[in-house]
Amino acid sequence: MILSNHLFKGKLPLMNRALDAYALRQQTIAKNIANATSPNYRPERVKFEEFFNEQSAALPGSRTDGLHIPLGKSRAADVVGEKENRPIPRPEVYFSGDTHVNIDREMSELAQNQIRYRFTSRMINKFFGGLSNAITGSSK
Repeated sequence: MILSNHLFKGKLPLMNRALDAYALRQQTIAKNIANATSPNYRPERVKFEEFFNEQSAALPGSRTDGLHIPLGKSRAADVVGEKENRPIPRPEVYFSGDTHVNIDREMSELAQNQIRYRFTSRMINKFFGGLSNAITGSSK
């Protein structure tokens, strides 16, 4: 029971949420690149890793009733990626003209996102490979 709680309620949901967030980020970056020449288009971004940075500053709270608002750190499995409009620095507003999409930044974030997605998918593959080896008793 303790082992299944650790494996399936801790690591796996977080990795699944990360893959979902990275897929959403890939779509959002592709949308930004596709609208690079659209006038008055406001680029979007996906927040995911920022939620974990905010968690370190949160104070723990306790819920004595199910209707209470949760306080403090949320569970890692509950974190999902969210879309938001990207803030545009003032120098880029004057530089960009009608469009606010910085192609160099978008391509850089696209490459970073691909690396993160591949890493997470490999970790999930190793996770299930380890389970398979434990069940069958063989190591490849």
